[in-house]
Amino acid sequence: MRKHLLTSTHELLARNPPVRPSTTALAEHAHVSIGTVYRYFPDIDAIVDELRMTAVHDITTSLSTAIGRAMDQEPAVAMVTVVEGLTAAFEKHAAVLRVSYTSGESEFGMAWTEIEGPLRPLGRIIPARLRPDLDDAAIDDLVFIVMGATASLCSRIALLRPPQSDRDKLVSVAARMLLAAVEDA
Repeated sequence: MRKHLLTSTHELLARNPPVRPSTTALAEHAHVSIGTVYRYFPDIDAIVDELRMTAVHDITTSLSTAIGRAMDQEPAVAMVTVVEGLTAAFEKHAAVLRVSYTSGESEFGMAWTEIEGPLRPLGRIIPARLRPDLDDAAIDDLVFIVMGATASLCSRIALLRPPQSDRDKLVSVAARMLLAAVEDA
């Protein structure tokens, strides 16, 4: 039942982003009583928070997989691999991210810290390979900036892309921008 309520909430979020549904709307959509909703969750915020944490975990996995694939690729291809992987992960969780971005209680910016932290060692690989002239502190600073820029660019492509824009071209431009930032830092 818990999974059914989470799935039903996700469906409601996807139908009407970025509006949080009420527990009454959830109960109606899930074809359960309001008491059933409250038996599993204290309120809609708890449900959205659980969906956000699931998104964070999946985005972390997707990004680490993309970074792993990129490690042995030529730099330009590696950046496209990373940008594509993160953009696709953001697109997959767009409904939850949109409601998280507009919510005071669970901003996705804080969730990005949860994603970025464990990936920082992996995120060092490409910049360290491209910039062997930099010491560890300079690589750390570069990774800090590039990871933030990557998150911002990918979330814009995934969530805010104008309908007439070419997604693949935007991914390519973002990858070139990030590569230039690493190479020219």
